[in-house]
Amino acid sequence: MSDNNKNLPTNQKTSAVATRRIQTKKSKREMYIRLAKRFFTQFGTAILAVAIVAYVFLQLMLNVSVNLDREIATYASITDRAELEAFVFRDEFLIESSLSGTNCCLAEDGEKVRYGENIVVTYSDPKDVETQAKISEIDKRIDILERSSLSIGASTTDIELIDEEIDKLVLSMIRQVDANAFDKVIRQKEELLILMNRRQSLIQHESFASELSSLHQQREALLDQLTGASYITESPKSGYFYSTVDGYENKFTLERLENLTAQEFETLGQTVPDSSIISNSVGKIAPTSTWYIAVALDKRNAETFKDGVYYPITFQYSNNIELDMKLERRITRTDKDVTVLVFSTKKKPEGFDYSRKQTVELPIATHEGIRVNNSAIRMKDGVTGVYAVVGSKIVFKKAEVLYNYGSYCICAIPTNPAYPKRKDIAYSSKTELSLHDSVVIDGEDIYDGMRLK
Repeated sequence: MSDNNKNLPTNQKTSAVATRRIQTKKSKREMYIRLAKRFFTQFGTAILAVAIVAYVFLQLMLNVSVNLDREIATYASITDRAELEAFVFRDEFLIESSLSGTNCCLAEDGEKVRYGENIVVTYSDPKDVETQAKISEIDKRIDILERSSLSIGASTTDIELIDEEIDKLVLSMIRQVDANAFDKVIRQKEELLILMNRRQSLIQHESFASELSSLHQQREALLDQLTGASYITESPKSGYFYSTVDGYENKFTLERLENLTAQEFETLGQTVPDSSIISNSVGKIAPTSTWYIAVALDKRNAETFKDGVYYPITFQYSNNIELDMKLERRITRTDKDVTVLVFSTKKKPEGFDYSRKQTVELPIATHEGIRVNNSAIRMKDGVTGVYAVVGSKIVFKKAEVLYNYGSYCICAIPTNPAYPKRKDIAYSSKTELSLHDSVVIDGEDIYDGMRLK
């Protein structure tokens, strides 16, 4: 007992001891409470910290670490084509001949000839045909060189004029190539060669006299080699010469085409060629460059074609060459869902196959708009559209699907509200799919208004 308690009364001593014992019990209780508070405070802080970290991580995953596959929406024009059976009609005049021997054509297929012009020579000796072919080639070279010769007194100042003509001609040929008008390019190549020869002659101060003299000598020597009997056939009229005779010249005529009915169209494929025409003719003349085709199409698609309008038609037998042909008329029938369409053209491509029956491709519908991957098309609240990345945000834009092909589709081009009647493919809408939008084609858990940064 301490000295302080010695002087206390007995009852006070007891009270002091009791008080100390009570205080000791309260200290243990407080200690437990204090430990419990400390534990739960630390545990709660840890839970709160974990929650904050999880929230931050979730936001980072949603807003920063989103993996998006995107494509740029581009302009596209897709044409549906129908593969059809076509029949060729042309006004043709046969060049009859009963001579025996080997024929050698002096004019090329599709070449325009005059009435009375020598077009075919028939040789009794087959070797003379090869000689005549060489003579014809020399004649072409002579003709080009004679047309290339300059007039006396031409000066170097003419070079500038020739260069201008060459530039114009080359530009014209490039445009013809772009327009698939290769027959015109072929016709212009000789003109270009003549201009180049004239330019060379001016620069080198030379003429083609010596070369022309040599060609004439070669021609005379070849003529002396033609020892067999020969017979010349003249053109019975002016027009375009063709050496191939197929026996249909008296069957697929313009007169028959003019009176053709939809029922008769079905029987054209059963037409048989006339073998006597083939054996008794050495060629034919087409008085005009115009020729026609007739095809049968279902009425619904045929209604989209307008009389007098040109349409691109692909000919599979001629290396898929495409020719613009004018719709001349239509022939309908009431008992079947078929309309016969008659097209015409004046184009005569070199080496073209004029088979009477052949397969062609006809454009029946054209779809133009914005090209989008089908994976990008989504539904939001019953509205069809796409998710596009605009700046740092994902925006839902409405899209009207017009046509599907393969894994892509064509969507409508939005119009400018300020110019509703004008189709402006450069207009960028904030609410509708627009040209050059960056469209999301693969991305999970994305939503309208979602930020990427």
